[in-house]
Amino acid sequence: MKHLKVLNILKGKELTAEEISREVRISHPEVRRVLLRLAEQGKVESFQKEGKILWRLKQRTREEEEFKYV
Repeated sequence: MKHLKVLNILKGKELTAEEISREVRISHPEVRRVLLRLAEQGKVESFQKEGKILWRLKQRTREEEEFKYV
């Protein structure tokens, strides 16, 4: 259930783990665990911007979308 909350909050947004934690009301360490798990599954990705690590839904390439059911 926690992973769904995190995925939903990231729709169309780029947030830090701390911001996600506040919005979904889950502890920061638990949010980090969820984010790392989702990253391993290829659902989210992190990137650095202005010295902060932000998270977003993974942006799929055209090839990934085209062959996702193969």
